Amino acid sequence: MQTIIHLSDLHVGRDKGVFGRVKLIFEEIAAAYPDVPVLITGDLTDSASKPQFRTTRELLDGLAQTNPILAVPGNHDYAWKGIVAKFRPDAWKNWIKYLGSPLGWGRSEVPWLEKGHTPAGFDGLGIWEHENTVFFGVDSGDPKDKAKTSCGFISDTLASALSRELVKRSDKTRIVFLHHHPFVHSTNLKLYGGEIFKKAVSGNCELLLFGHKHDYGLWRNRNAIPLTIASHRTTKLISGDCVAFTVIRYDDTVGSIMQPKQWLEVVQLAGG
Repeated sequence: MQTIIHLSDLHVGRDKGVFGRVKLIFEEIAAAYPDVPVLITGDLTDSASKPQFRTTRELLDGLAQTNPILAVPGNHDYAWKGIVAKFRPDAWKNWIKYLGSPLGWGRSEVPWLEKGHTPAGFDGLGIWEHENTVFFGVDSGDPKDKAKTSCGFISDTLASALSRELVKRSDKTRIVFLHHHPFVHSTNLKLYGGEIFKKAVSGNCELLLFGHKHDYGLWRNRNAIPLTIASHRTTKLISGDCVAFTVIRYDDTVGSIMQPKQWLEVVQLAGG
């Protein structure tokens, strides 16, 4: 059995309490789940400023001492408050500078989304293999503001590359993760290119993870995917003085039938 942890929408810089909550969550993960891969599905920062990226990297460096970390950007990592990209024209470069590496994997610093460093050979898709599991990080952010920034954007080329690479690894456990919610249809949250994305992953992966909407959701066998999870905002209090993160356990033995299980791990804030 393999275990991974899913976090999303940290929003470092949103308010004074976020830093302490992230630090506490990371400390709990390091103590209770050392060596377990941590996937963060976007909005690590609140407004993509350099100070927020630096602070986020400081927090990640602490967790990376014990756990592999893979992260993809969200709309708040590309725009001021996630909605005004023109106020953060350097956001993508800041992401690459401060967060664009697969932290904690024991390999040299390689930008996650920079051209030439992904097996697909295409910006916006990162692929890393870990034992019998393959992680597919998809950048659904919209740094060039081709659509509404808060909605995100999946191009035809990106969807085709993702589909192609998923099919190549059909003998592995394939985990796809992105920021934007592909099932939302509201004007301000609908993912542009969401339909071609769903077509690319349908029946082609074993686990799909995302965040963005801040509402926890779980679907079994939707789009012929055994398990799909939408994370809540990890740094939001869920009850009283408690926060929580998602733990997922699955069988990644080659040739086995994947049997994923998941639960929310509750963490009580100091002084509670």
